[in-house]
Amino acid sequence: MTPSTNSPASKPTLLNILKRHTLRFLTFGLLGALVALGVTYTIPKQWPATMLLQIGQIGGPSNLLADPNNVVQRIKFPSFVTEVLQSQNLPSDESKSDRSALIKKTLTATLAKGGNLLEMKVSGYSPEEAQANLSAAFQILQNEHAMLLTPSVTKLKNNLADVTASLKKIEDERSAILEPIKKANSAGTIERKFSESILLASMLKSNDTETRAFRDQINSLDEQLSPYRTFNTKAVTEIYVPKPAAYPKKIIGVLIGLILGCLIAAIWSLIRDKDLRELLRGNSAIDI
Repeated sequence: MTPSTNSPASKPTLLNILKRHTLRFLTFGLLGALVALGVTYTIPKQWPATMLLQIGQIGGPSNLLADPNNVVQRIKFPSFVTEVLQSQNLPSDESKSDRSALIKKTLTATLAKGGNLLEMKVSGYSPEEAQANLSAAFQILQNEHAMLLTPSVTKLKNNLADVTASLKKIEDERSAILEPIKKANSAGTIERKFSESILLASMLKSNDTETRAFRDQINSLDEQLSPYRTFNTKAVTEIYVPKPAAYPKKIIGVLIGLILGCLIAAIWSLIRDKDLRELLRGNSAIDI
């Protein structure tokens, strides 16, 4: 007597079903991986360029040329990218230039944690192109900030010149005061010498006070104009471009191809294998 197809001995299990299609999964997975690997060789390679920059300041870190968050948004704004393209003599229409499209897609900036440093990035289809793209973007930002810096530096220098001139005037007055004191010391009468000395000494003390005040102002202005306290936005690091291309990643492509190949094998098996379809429907006659 022939055993029933629904008897425990004849029930197909998930493991048995998968064994039937092992070769198919291996074949499709391998083919998918090979096709994906081939595709990665046809996709143009991309190199990212990265640099750290410091926002310029006037007189100290508490007075930045621009708010770092605003600078980040400025770099991301479309008009900034357009200026970068124009500086490189590239068309603004990305459909007319792959390089323009890549710059628009990849130019960005992020704020480093705990400071006024920014990280700017952009990609290129070669290491030299990536470096040129980032250099052009940084130069535009630096030129914009130079326009903010110049009036403030000019004002500080004018103040320094005014204070220096005032100090010279005070020093000339001091010389004029000291001369009468010398004469008073050689005067004929004690009364006259005493009274003139008191008056001139008072004038000299007042002159000294003003002199110290002006010198303090000069020192303060000199300190503010120091290149360590007043400077334009500058690069903290050189532009870095990795030697290997960052895109496309061959290993990622192979994994995607492998997964897609296995997925196609699974769909093919599902179409061709009745037992597998019944198993997925949860047929009680089939052991899982």
